[in-house]
Amino acid sequence: MPRLTDISVSDLLLDQKNARIGDEQPTQQSTIHALASQQGRRLVKLAENIVTNGLDPAQLFTVVATSDKKRGYIVLEGNRRTLALKALETPTIVQSALQPGDFKKLLTLADRFTGSPIETVRCILYDPSEQSTAVDFVMSRHGGAQEGVGLVEWDSDEKDRFRVRHGVSAVRAYSGQVLDFIDELDGSSDTKARISTTLQRILKSRPVQQALGLEVSGGELVTRYPVDEVAKGLRKVVDDLRSQRVKVPQVYDDALRQKYIGTFSAADLPDPKTKLTEPTRLTDLPKGTATPVTTKPKRSKTKLKPPRTSVATSDAKINPSPQRINTVYNELVQLNADTYPNAGSVLFRVFVELSVDDYVTRHTLMTEEERRNNPLAKRLKAANDHLRDAGTIAPGLHKAVEQVANSKHGLAAGLTTLNQYVHNSYSFPKPSELRTSWDELQPFLEAIWK
Repeated sequence: MPRLTDISVSDLLLDQKNARIGDEQPTQQSTIHALASQQGRRLVKLAENIVTNGLDPAQLFTVVATSDKKRGYIVLEGNRRTLALKALETPTIVQSALQPGDFKKLLTLADRFTGSPIETVRCILYDPSEQSTAVDFVMSRHGGAQEGVGLVEWDSDEKDRFRVRHGVSAVRAYSGQVLDFIDELDGSSDTKARISTTLQRILKSRPVQQALGLEVSGGELVTRYPVDEVAKGLRKVVDDLRSQRVKVPQVYDDALRQKYIGTFSAADLPDPKTKLTEPTRLTDLPKGTATPVTTKPKRSKTKLKPPRTSVATSDAKINPSPQRINTVYNELVQLNADTYPNAGSVLFRVFVELSVDDYVTRHTLMTEEERRNNPLAKRLKAANDHLRDAGTIAPGLHKAVEQVANSKHGLAAGLTTLNQYVHNSYSFPKPSELRTSWDELQPFLEAIWK
């Protein structure tokens, strides 16, 4: 059976049969040169990312032990990272394969790497007899989507959605705002067509925006038309792209985009007679929360509210009566997760446990001995069930918290994840995950302190 283990980088061997290389290589030296030549500047970029951010702990190396006396480990998954680490340790091994400018950059990176070297990496280790199994898993990762078996890459809309939901971007791209608007009105489409890039190209055209009844304020699409009116043109654009009646060559440049919007009939566009005085965010319309948006003069720049940096939100309806728990919450509101992710993760875990224990004690859900001896997951479930039975939380929230307790939660706030932040030295909390975890658990924590 494969097992997780830490292996010294010096003991890792590049795969001489690596699929990235045209021919199978006879030696490690020739493999290093061939892979470095094939990667070129990308190898230096990877090395720079490793020096700046470290290795991604979610991407393990897959290795197979050699059967000779001098035990080594052939890398089946992670050859580029292995080569980058070896090149940072000894840059001259790839000097002949790189352009002079790229090698000079590598030397600079190697100096930085010396201050905090990576000497061992976490690997999934297979015995020689298990190599075929390891090969199958590597193939499933690099063989494309394979109807869901392999790695399914995100399209541009999914990438955009991820960036916004995890605080990397403040607002969705124009295409994402329109797709969210149409899906909110009509329901999510079953089509597999990936249209967001082409849709973005169309929506960036000022004449198209004007024809469709759209304006831009602070990166957000706003409109002065009622929902049914503005939906007409946007629905047609989305349908044209999803049905492939319109393809990229037909809207490639601004002239073609103006020609395309010129084919729309009056019935396809907002009725000027319905125009409103104040603009409203496009994505607010289907929700019935048509909050007016004040647009600024064209020459002035709209200042966006800076993204949250703290672990907890300051507007949460949480006011613990015990002074220490209240203080912990206030520290989470002020603690910058980007600067202090480790401190934030530990304090977050502490706040969750103190909150749950206080609720369990207040409502006598367990004896003191039971509370001390039961794991947090069981105490969390007890509080969660009591809140549901009392009608304080909705069934959906109860189910979500139960999944957190069972560590089956698909997002950031699994209880196992919170525990790992405290007890696992190989678990590195990410600021975006901490903020997402707080957002997921905030309704439950508000109910505890209601």
